[in-house]
Order: sequence, then structure tokens, then C-alpha cells
Amino acid sequence: MTGEIAELSVEFMVILVSPILHHYYLWRYKKVEKTVIFQNIKIYAFLYTLIGLAGLVLFLKQ
Repeated sequence: MTGEIAELSVEFMVILVSPILHHYYLWRYKKVEKTVIFQNIKIYAFLYTLIGLAGLVLFLKQ
């Protein structure tokens, strides 16, 4: 079971980091307005909080 948990953790880390890297790319190279990026960051922060809370509940149940 430990291998499965490690694999899932790595997959979720990649999935969660990709929007951050994408927005950094848009900000640095495509020169997208900061207001658009900050609006998206607020949405992702809310989703990351929900995922973190769910992971915390699952971790505490073990």
C-alpha cells in the first residue's frame, strides 16, 4: 500500500503544480495582465485548500 500512496502523491503533485507553472509562463512570456492571473490564483487557492483539507482528514483517519 505504501507504493500506491507514494505514486498517487507524486501524480497529484504534478497535477497541482502544472497550473502554477502555466500561469508563471503566461505572466513572464505572454505578458498576460496581472489581474487575470490573480483572479485565477484565487480560484486555485480555494481548490488547493479543499484538496488539502480532504487529504488532512484522510491522513488523520489512518
